[in-house]
Amino acid sequence: MTHLREYWGSKGTSFEWAIRLRHPVSLAVILACTILQLATPPSWPKESVTDHLADLVGFTLVVIAVLGRIWCSVYISGYKEDRIVDEGPYAIVRNPLYVFSCIGVIGLGLASNHLLILIVIAGAFLLYYPLVVLAEEHNLSRKFGQTYEEYTRQVPRFIPRRFRIIEPDPYPVRPRHVRRALQEIAWFFWAYLSLQLLTHIQ
Repeated sequence: MTHLREYWGSKGTSFEWAIRLRHPVSLAVILACTILQLATPPSWPKESVTDHLADLVGFTLVVIAVLGRIWCSVYISGYKEDRIVDEGPYAIVRNPLYVFSCIGVIGLGLASNHLLILIVIAGAFLLYYPLVVLAEEHNLSRKFGQTYEEYTRQVPRFIPRRFRIIEPDPYPVRPRHVRRALQEIAWFFWAYLSLQLLTHIQ
């Protein structure tokens, strides 16, 4: 098996741009989806069974994403530059924030009532953010070396092999960092409410 540091030494650095452009790309996708929302008719009739089901599933996924990201923020906020966080959700997968974000993005796509928006927003996330993860893993491997390599051998990147939750008691929380994370998490609810408003305007 190729040594992790050697592999990322040749592959990871080429994706550093993905971290730098993460927010501009996200804003561009949001703008494109907003235009699609206003310029195209819904993919299914309003007040239909499909409409209500899509809203219900979409809202449920957004709630799961928000609660999941809150869970992650308790453990990671303020610590990701200091050490390898391997407690809580980070004992299940290495990138739980992105897993829950993907769930939320799919929920927003369903809430839009536009199949094309669901495809665009989910496709953009699934195509772009793995590149961000690759770049971040390269940086972590370079910074923490053998400790991170051991972590990658024990914990999968996205898909859990087992649900082994490590919850130390007590766990020191950095309130300022958690507050900032919560402000970012609130974006999912604002996006959901905005989609509902745009849907009613149509």
